[in-house]
Amino acid sequence: MEKFKKLLALSFCLVVLTALFSCSKDDDKNNNGPRNVEFKVTASSNASISTVVHSNVQGEATTLTSLSGNTWSTKLTVNADVQAISLGANATATDATGTLKVQILIDGVVVKENTSSGQYLSATTVYMVTK
Repeated sequence: MEKFKKLLALSFCLVVLTALFSCSKDDDKNNNGPRNVEFKVTASSNASISTVVHSNVQGEATTLTSLSGNTWSTKLTVNADVQAISLGANATATDATGTLKVQILIDGVVVKENTSSGQYLSATTVYMVTK
């Protein structure tokens, strides 16, 4: 039940962040076409990733649960009209020395990242696109 609450909270935060910043001017001034996006999640060797929430090609949240291991990644082409690209993940470490890093890459370049440390890990990041 605790993992479900964390997943629900993470998903809610990503949706709220996407909605709040969808009209904001920020990182990218070139909105001419679809973007090649890569999402990367990396946990320390003493941690295991359990949940990942990321934007899909339409900009909507996709939730992956019951994951394991300390790395996860995927590549996709996001539609040109998507204004916010988000990534979040949860992991659990064996002790308080665990780390978790989430990264959003556009055309192979890291445009946003965030980290978390401790035993119970949660990291999110949002990349805003403007026209």
